[in-house]
Amino acid sequence: MTQQYLTYRFYEKFPNCLILLKDKKSNSIKDLQQISGEEQMSYILNFPKISFYKQNNQTYCKLQVQLYDQKTNKLLIDNEYTGDWNNPGFEFSCQQGTMGCGISNAMSFAMPDIIKQIALNSTTLIQEKQIAEQRAVYINSTIYKQPFNATLIKSIININDIYQCLFNSDQTKFVAFFIKTIDTNSVKSLLTNPSDQNVKIITSKDIRDTSYFNQHPQTYAYIVKGVKYNSKWYYEKSEVTYFNADNITEGKIEYLNNLQGWNFFKSYTAQPDTNFWNGKLFTKIQDKRKDPNWEKNKDIWESEEREDRDYIGLYEIVADKMKAENAAFDSTFRSQFVTTNLVPFYNKQIKSRLNHIVGLVDRTGYYSLVYPKDKHIILNPIEVIDEKGIYSIRYFVFIPKTNEVYEWTLVKPNILKQGEYTDDPINKTIGALTEWNFSHDTLDDNTFWDEKVLGKDTNGFKYLKRIE
Repeated sequence: MTQQYLTYRFYEKFPNCLILLKDKKSNSIKDLQQISGEEQMSYILNFPKISFYKQNNQTYCKLQVQLYDQKTNKLLIDNEYTGDWNNPGFEFSCQQGTMGCGISNAMSFAMPDIIKQIALNSTTLIQEKQIAEQRAVYINSTIYKQPFNATLIKSIININDIYQCLFNSDQTKFVAFFIKTIDTNSVKSLLTNPSDQNVKIITSKDIRDTSYFNQHPQTYAYIVKGVKYNSKWYYEKSEVTYFNADNITEGKIEYLNNLQGWNFFKSYTAQPDTNFWNGKLFTKIQDKRKDPNWEKNKDIWESEEREDRDYIGLYEIVADKMKAENAAFDSTFRSQFVTTNLVPFYNKQIKSRLNHIVGLVDRTGYYSLVYPKDKHIILNPIEVIDEKGIYSIRYFVFIPKTNEVYEWTLVKPNILKQGEYTDDPINKTIGALTEWNFSHDTLDDNTFWDEKVLGKDTNGFKYLKRIE
């Protein structure tokens, strides 16, 4: 458990991290020194003793932990940690009321100390800390104080509570920083605020503390990042953070220091990097089909890949806004098409008992619509009742340009028992002819539409029976 946890925690900082698991025993620092030399490891984490005891009908685990440092030939940690049998959750989740839970609890208290000591003594992390301090000085003395183009940013977004804005060299991208002091709200209410996504809350307490959700951070900060594409600005709010600061000036500088984690600087320096404008905050939609792991992860990625296919190469900020606009347009189209085309058509069929349609099963106004992106043809699978009381799913085709309606005859109606209805008959019927199910927003297989639906011979449409 320790090996897995430390690998997970150290991997980001040490991509070549190696943590070996050994069953060797030691009785002294000399033994640990010998093991570190034999294994050529900088640190040895040792568990010399473990014990269990009961107190007030509660089982406890007492675990002795030693962390040996080869460089100084000293124990950086030689402490006992105690854990009860309650599930601590998160990375140390365990089965409540077991001895294993006692071990997990004890380790949950030991791990922060282990990580802290390695961080304090690691040459790599010490150098990173020095660079981080240099970058913080640069942010405070230069970035924080430099003027920004208020006129330009004001023409793009609302600048209430803005305190800094950075533009790239050709002024086609920006990152604007906002901050304000808010009324006291509990952590729980902040986490459930529907106006902010992916909220980050920084407090002095651990999330496992019982009073964690009762804290009231009063500093609220976020960024708005934007990209100009085809003469139009696309922007979004992100990196929403609640934290406590002694004053608003301190809060501004503290939040501005997030630039260090957003790859604002060149590696191992305190010099700004122009690649920042194509980095973490400005990622583009990638073609997953070109990823070396596409075949291995195809089943997981194909839904996202299909959704992104029309936006490959665009900045995610642009693509996300376009997707939202297209989804809104699609929703409006569906609603209007149902109201102006489907409802009048089916009402007429039912009223006049035409084409063996005497009723529709009440689906609270829901109609299944299948169509390509250009919407030149609409396929509507729908459950109808005929004059004999038989329920079936039949497939009607609407041509919006000419207001013609047909019944699709390539497939047979799906006969249903009374009251029975699932998506499976429709999925199976259409899915047998092309790659499609109800998770697809559109069906963009030209061969399907041109040959299986609109296919013609000398007599006209092969698979369409004219209804109206």
